[in-house]
Amino acid sequence: MGEETGAPVLAAVDGTEGSLRALDWAADEALRRGRRLRIVYAFDWPVYHTVPAGIPDFSMEDFARRVVEHARSRALERAPDLRTEAEFEVGDAAPILLLAAAEAELAVIGSRGRSRLRAVLLGSTGMELAATARCPVVVVPDREPKPDVGRVVVGLDGSPAARAAAAWSFATAAERGAALRAVTVHARVSSGRLGSLEVPARYAFDSAEEAAAAEEARRMQSESLAGRREHYPQVDVEEVVEGGHPARVLVDAAEDADLLVVGSRGREGFTGMLMGSVSQSVLSHSAVPVAVLRAEKH
Repeated sequence: MGEETGAPVLAAVDGTEGSLRALDWAADEALRRGRRLRIVYAFDWPVYHTVPAGIPDFSMEDFARRVVEHARSRALERAPDLRTEAEFEVGDAAPILLLAAAEAELAVIGSRGRSRLRAVLLGSTGMELAATARCPVVVVPDREPKPDVGRVVVGLDGSPAARAAAAWSFATAAERGAALRAVTVHARVSSGRLGSLEVPARYAFDSAEEAAAAEEARRMQSESLAGRREHYPQVDVEEVVEGGHPARVLVDAAEDADLLVVGSRGREGFTGMLMGSVSQSVLSHSAVPVAVLRAEKH
């Protein structure tokens, strides 16, 4: 591994198993990128001022220090040559992590598991970070990681955010020596928040509409991929255009992948095929880590 330079990979931890899984992913990625790993534990004021009953001389600062030191030890055990730094801060977690993310190349955060539904419910801090951070954000599901298979999946819809996702996906696939699967979906979706991944029964294409929608999807996909192959000729690209519920198609397409990449325009949700509830469904149901990219502002 070469000397670490530039912005770090940020890992948000809180002592839970889910955050430690995200820490493992962040440590691997920092090592792969030749970056240092910055571990941050942020906790809210109400927690800081609430002393657990029946625990004499309990110190929240001592507890927080143990959380970050355990996280640092775990990262170094996984990657002994990795340069790491660990810290904790008292205050509103989302602003603290957003400030840290502004200085990072990549931010990584864990999700909260819902084992009964085999889905992931992203906490409010994670959703805030994924929606508004200046750097790419990777949300790691709270489940046993699968062995790497050498494939990255990216959702494309022709939007500026999708083009940013395409650029980042090509670079990431090249860095990993992985193939890239580009997926574009043509469909209308329901407005239910974190709802089912099924296409609404009231909506169906006739054959002519299906053909026209597929052609438009191929055009948007082509626009998003334009010029990228020439820059990364070593990356094998598989193009997929499919009808259905966008979140369902993307989640299914990433079942045999290492990473799913989507584009975001911030608080208003994902653009194009990844609007509102669909973006949340992708984050809520993906079995693999999801990277969220925002369009560059000019």
